[in-house]
Amino acid sequence: MKIPPLKKSGGVALITVLLVVASATIAAVAISSRLQVDIRRTENLLHADQAWLHALGIESWAQGVLAADARETGTDHLGEAWNKPLESTPVEGGSVAGKIVDQQGLFNLNNLLDKDLKPSDLGLERFRRLLKTLELDPLLANALLDWMDKDSEPRPEGGAEDGDYQGRTPAYVSANRRLVHPSELLLVKGFTPEVYGLVAPYVCALPEPVDININTAPVPVLMSLIEGLTEQDAQRLADDIEASPFEEISEFMQHDAIAGLKVPAKRHGLGLKSDYFKIRGRVRVGKAQVGISSLLHRAEGEGVKIILRMREDIFSG
Repeated sequence: MKIPPLKKSGGVALITVLLVVASATIAAVAISSRLQVDIRRTENLLHADQAWLHALGIESWAQGVLAADARETGTDHLGEAWNKPLESTPVEGGSVAGKIVDQQGLFNLNNLLDKDLKPSDLGLERFRRLLKTLELDPLLANALLDWMDKDSEPRPEGGAEDGDYQGRTPAYVSANRRLVHPSELLLVKGFTPEVYGLVAPYVCALPEPVDININTAPVPVLMSLIEGLTEQDAQRLADDIEASPFEEISEFMQHDAIAGLKVPAKRHGLGLKSDYFKIRGRVRVGKAQVGISSLLHRAEGEGVKIILRMREDIFSG
């Protein structure tokens, strides 16, 4: 039996059907892929929101710890409960971790101005010594002071005012105010990312001039307090403080590590108590990670308040 050949119209129809099926398959795969992406995005956003709520819980933990500390003692040092980190702790779907960092053991960049927003000679001297200790140009302090002070006249050596910034791309002008965050240093002439990386561990930006807590100050900050204090003597001082924190400023003044050095006749910005702390926390829920960095102020009769909060979101996978 002889099979008749296919008609041309039948072949065209078959090809058309195959093209329609292929197009439908491609469309279905595209829709499915987009749906998976949308599901993953929604999942990540939900996990990030959940993680942020846990991060706010780290703030509450820190507030409770600092409030309890204020009721128990009138001084602050690194041997107290607030300096013990919150180790990684399981929560629903992930984990939380955090720590409290005293800010008054660091050099407050806003100490370059006094309470009347006028340049502080003592603050300028100490910041120059800190820069020198870190093997950086002490004249960078002049550029920062020009950035913060109200006038438009650059200091003779190392100063920088509006004219130094208006030629940049994009152009900007000096802030003429106190710093809100240490990262603002990156806008100041001479403070390159490399310089900022060296300075950042030892500085903070608090909303007012404050005493430096010598009980929590690291070695470079201790060296900045008194002219001529060597790294070896500052380390010995820090070791003694860790073993037995000072209860009175006079103990610091009489310590043999600074014997023979010119020390201030009065306190001059030195203290044993801290009112400003920073919390750093990290939360993981699913594939979302949220970081939190908050500045806390502890004031007598007012409790512990949050005055600055920063958030960082990280997604993986």
